[in-house]
Amino acid sequence: MEPINGLYGFLYDENGQQVQLTQEFDSDLDYNKETYTVPGKFLKSHKVTGGEASGSFTILKTDSRLQKKIAENPHGKYNYVGKLADPTANGEEAILFIGVSFDGTKLLNYNVEEFVELDFDFTFDDFRFLQTIDG
Repeated sequence: MEPINGLYGFLYDENGQQVQLTQEFDSDLDYNKETYTVPGKFLKSHKVTGGEASGSFTILKTDSRLQKKIAENPHGKYNYVGKLADPTANGEEAILFIGVSFDGTKLLNYNVEEFVELDFDFTFDDFRFLQTIDG
């Protein structure tokens, strides 16, 4: 058993096109919980009552396509697929992120001594595992 190498991580947009030189990707589920007391029990109990889903990714810019899409349609919702495909792993992991809504976008930024890097924060409405890596 070996750790999975992030070098083989990919992100695809709603058209199946790989997102430009994705350097980092992160997605999270945060659960809302209510606390309640059970008579005779010292510790509080908790029940999940909902949740929120969010994420972020960083790219090295190669064109303006993604920034333009976000800036021209701030209400847009999209589907993206994140994938880990390390050839030494026991399979591939792929997750469909449904209803991706971007929090904003940079219109133009640069530093003359660095590659142009862009960060995108987003929320999503649902997800589905398309493939999993079984150990």
